[in-house]
Amino acid sequence: MPVKDLEDLFRCLGLTRHDAEVYAILLMRGPLTITGLAKELGKHRPQVYESLERLKSKGLVEASEGKPAFYRAVEPDVLVGIFEEEMKSLKERAVAYLKSIERETPPPVEYTVWMLRSYKGLVRRFRDTIRQAKIDLAVCGGPRFLRDIVGDLVSVQERGVAVYVIAYEVPGEVLDLDLLKPLKKVKVAVSGDLMVVKDSEQGVLAQRRLGPRAKPGYGLLIEEPALIDYLLHDFFNRWIRSKPVRDEVVSLPASFTMFRIAVLEAMKLLESGTQLWARLEGRWVDTGKQGVLEGKVVDVVMDMTTGLVHFVIESGGARVRAGGPDAIVEEFATKKVLLKEVE
Repeated sequence: MPVKDLEDLFRCLGLTRHDAEVYAILLMRGPLTITGLAKELGKHRPQVYESLERLKSKGLVEASEGKPAFYRAVEPDVLVGIFEEEMKSLKERAVAYLKSIERETPPPVEYTVWMLRSYKGLVRRFRDTIRQAKIDLAVCGGPRFLRDIVGDLVSVQERGVAVYVIAYEVPGEVLDLDLLKPLKKVKVAVSGDLMVVKDSEQGVLAQRRLGPRAKPGYGLLIEEPALIDYLLHDFFNRWIRSKPVRDEVVSLPASFTMFRIAVLEAMKLLESGTQLWARLEGRWVDTGKQGVLEGKVVDVVMDMTTGLVHFVIESGGARVRAGGPDAIVEEFATKKVLLKEVE
């Protein structure tokens, strides 16, 4: 551990840089008397005495009986244990105080984009976003990023979230595809940025533009629906062009908020002979009213030239076209899809 790191740790315990020096000297040269310690440090005895008293009060230094007294530092494992106990106690007190604060109800905030200014804060937000997913996730990232989040991805997949991952290779880093084996939907692309979008309502994005091993210093937390839709458009286009690593058949029933992914999966199921029933939540295009469209899936359209992507649903004796959230030419604009097999 560099000296500065030790000093930082001691500051967290309410101790000084000089206290850290005393502890380190005792660990290296002790046991020592105050006179011997003052000589080693080039300090006056009163300064050394004050440090020893602080260190003893924290349980970091032990003193012998008799005169002159000898002092020795406790083992580093003991120091770590004391640090962890104090930090746990501090955390509990701080959390209790924060929860006791009475907060005013904030005014309604329009959908917006928030700036994240630190790498640690960015990674924490990526992981929180993954853990909060309820229906589906679109993920894109390189080897280091995926190593950091794969545990969270597996965890949410186990509770039913549909996880789609595009991994890309970075020069000088090994893309360990075995690490991603538990995931059901993985493809490999040539390049990309760091991205997570959950339930088509919130995304975190950081561009990788600083070199292969550089960590992004900032990122964006995106809640604006138009930008989320743009990110998912781009993700879908990358998905259909990327090399499959694992693309397991979707287990039914299956829910989606990523409309194009839902259409793609429905297309594959229909081609395999599976008959599908769909329940779509969204709005009717002509009136703008919220509604539900339910019926048998008789066709899907995915025309990459024109950009038309929709379901054809047989409902109430009529055939209804259901497009994505921004549908214009279709009769229904879909926000959420539930696919089931027709029994």
